[in-house]
Amino acid sequence: MSEMSEHPRWYTVVLKPQLTDPEGRPEHGSPLREARVEATGDLGASGYPRYVGSGIQADIDPATGAVEAITVDGDELPLGYVAQVRDGGSEAGGDPLGPEGFDLGTSPLSDDPPADQGGSGGAGAHRA
Repeated sequence: MSEMSEHPRWYTVVLKPQLTDPEGRPEHGSPLREARVEATGDLGASGYPRYVGSGIQADIDPATGAVEAITVDGDELPLGYVAQVRDGGSEAGGDPLGPEGFDLGTSPLSDDPPADQGGSGGAGAHRA
């Protein structure tokens, strides 16, 4: 993704354990952590827009809502956990950001600067 397209100003990201049912099919448990993440106006290492908030740094595909890369408190997502954008009316919001409309100020949710630009995506990142 070489050019930023319009995307939401924020998403709600949930972290869940990935469990299996008695037949061995994947089943996600209840959310263990939830955070509203705000757009930074930058692209992450994955090439998707970067969102940060409450210790979570995520690259989210605005076309699908998939979490493509994530760090939690500066570390990779623990094995056995999944990161998802919450379904429902409050999963994303705010006026869309376009290439000319980036607010590069700090997130209102945190006084901490964003963590390093690395991230970890993969099988555990998808919609709730």
